[in-house]
Amino acid sequence: MELDRLERLFSSEDPREVEKVYSFDRDTIVKWMKERPSPEFRVKEVEGDEEVVVVIPTADLKGDKAREASSVFSPLHVVLVESKGPLFNYSKSVNLGIMKAMERSPKWVVVSNDDVHGRDNVSKLLDGLSTSTKGMVMASPSFYHTYKVSLIEMKPYFLKGMNLIGKIGRLPPAEVYSYLAMRYGGRLGVKTLTVIDSMLGPMKRIAGEVKDSLVNAGSFMVLNRRVINGNVLDETFVNGYEDVYLSMKMRDDCEVIDFKIDEERGASLGFGKLRFFKSFVNEVYLNSLLWTKTS
Repeated sequence: MELDRLERLFSSEDPREVEKVYSFDRDTIVKWMKERPSPEFRVKEVEGDEEVVVVIPTADLKGDKAREASSVFSPLHVVLVESKGPLFNYSKSVNLGIMKAMERSPKWVVVSNDDVHGRDNVSKLLDGLSTSTKGMVMASPSFYHTYKVSLIEMKPYFLKGMNLIGKIGRLPPAEVYSYLAMRYGGRLGVKTLTVIDSMLGPMKRIAGEVKDSLVNAGSFMVLNRRVINGNVLDETFVNGYEDVYLSMKMRDDCEVIDFKIDEERGASLGFGKLRFFKSFVNEVYLNSLLWTKTS
C-alpha cells in the first residue's frame, strides 16, 4: 500500500530514501501523516506542587535528561512521557502528558523539552504566572524558545543562494529546505517556508514576500487551564512546526514573562541533514492548512 511505503521511506536513516516521500502528491502525504500509528508510551509522575504541573516528553524515563529536567522544575509536579523509535511523535507525547496533568486540576501546565538546564529559580516562573491572565505564557527569548519566525514566499534566486550558502557553510536547514522547496515545493503546494528571523538577519529584506510573522513558543511554553480542551497540539505534525501552529492560534492571547531557562541544540532529534529531510513534511502540511484546502 502507498501509506505503508511512505512509512518505510520516512523511517529510513538514508536521506536519499526519505527524499522519495516527496515524489508522492500532497494529499497522499497529508493522509499518511494523519494516519500514522501511535508509538508506545510510558508515563512517570514525580510528585510535587499541583497548582502548576510540568509535562516533559522524553526518550528515557530513567535517563540523565529526564532526571535533570525534573530537578529543574522542583518542587512542581512533573509528568514524564516516554516514547521512542521511528513512530515517536512529539505532539502525541505532549497531548498525553497534558491529559495526565489535567487530572491534577492545575491552574497552569508547563510544556518543556527534556534537554533543559536551570538558569532562573522556578520561583521566578511562579511569580510571573501569578499575575498573568493570558492563555499562553512564554519564557524570556532564547535561540530555542520565544523567538521570531516568518513565513516567507521566497524568490527563486534567493532559494538558490540559500542552497549554496547551506552547502558551503554546512548549514543543513538552509541546504535541505532550499533544495526540497526548489525541486518539490511547487507541486506540493509549498508556498512559504518558515524561517527563524535571527538566522536570516538582514537578508530577510531580499528573501521574498513575508506572508506572516510571529513569536514562536518553541521548546518551552505554559498554558492556562482555560485554553486546554482536548488535544492542544495538532498530532498530524511529525516532530516539528506543531509549536508554530499553536503559537499562531494563540498569538492574541499570550505574553512573555521574565523567566530564563537554557536548553541544548538538537539534543533529541539531532541537527544533521536527515532531520530536515524528514521535517519538510511539516512544511507541506502547514502550507496545506494555511494557503490551500486538503481533500
